[in-house]
Amino acid sequence: MKKTTTTTKFRIATDHDKDYVLDFCKNTFSWGDYIDRVWDIWITEPNSIFLVAVNVNENKVEKPIAISHGILIPEKIIWIEGIRVDPEYRSHKLATNMSLHILDYARKNGALHSSAIVSISNEKSKGLMEKLGFKVISTWSYLSIKPIILPELNNNNNFITDNSSSIKVANLEEYQSVLNYLNQSNIFKASGKKFVNSWRWYDLTEDILRMMINNKQVIILVHNDLHDDNNIIQKKGEEKKKVRGIAIIDEEGYWNNQNILQFVYIDSDSDDLLLSIVKKSLELIILKENNKNDNKKKYFENNKYERVQIFSPSPIKKNSLIFQKFNVNFSEQFLLYHKEI
Repeated sequence: MKKTTTTTKFRIATDHDKDYVLDFCKNTFSWGDYIDRVWDIWITEPNSIFLVAVNVNENKVEKPIAISHGILIPEKIIWIEGIRVDPEYRSHKLATNMSLHILDYARKNGALHSSAIVSISNEKSKGLMEKLGFKVISTWSYLSIKPIILPELNNNNNFITDNSSSIKVANLEEYQSVLNYLNQSNIFKASGKKFVNSWRWYDLTEDILRMMINNKQVIILVHNDLHDDNNIIQKKGEEKKKVRGIAIIDEEGYWNNQNILQFVYIDSDSDDLLLSIVKKSLELIILKENNKNDNKKKYFENNKYERVQIFSPSPIKKNSLIFQKFNVNFSEQFLLYHKEI
């Protein structure tokens, strides 16, 4: 009996490949996969390459067996994502060769760096990254909260208990204070100075920070220093405000998920402050000014957001106040990989 011969080639993905690919991507993770939600975006996304590996038989019939996507993002970075291989064709170096194709595309288009995220529990993908010369530059905690129910905070775990402190939406006059806080933050340094947008990690530059403040996306926890040696006073025009924490919010959702509220960066110097920032931010964003007189519990049950996602560059452990006070229905840690190309 004549043995069937096949070859493997790499090409740009087409609509015709979709059903084949989604069939072997259904059970990638315990919860499924997201490829079905991004396929139509990736297939037309500018400044990107959507690769498919196909098995070609002697009759020139092609069978998709692996995919990967890369997109050029600011600061001359290629972001690699969505590496998937049909289980029947693993251990054929398909993931390695697709990644090399994407890195070659990146170099030809002026990229100088490459980045990707991998679940801390995904040993095979971690091995791939290390084989390709990537290094871990930060570790991020991811939490999903559903349903959104505001916890009651007592004085023992709520820092915001008097007029000396407040949580508010930052304005452009406070830009320098926010920037100073980030520049002095060990958490910001450990993050790689990144924030998250649609599950891609971008450089949080000064220009982007200013734009976010202008768009009312930045929420800050401020300690107001009103003390002198004799009395508690407020000096006219000289109130000193010290930023103690920051949250950056994205209300737009991502992909086809418009009902998700995201904390795309969060940073504070204690666990109780982190809890206070999350709780107050939800009040500021979800309740809004025109709903401040409504029944809060009823409004939260009927708000447009299905869930809250938190991306934190500092560990949020399962014994933390966030886990104790909110209904965290899913959590994971991710490694942010980076390399010069």
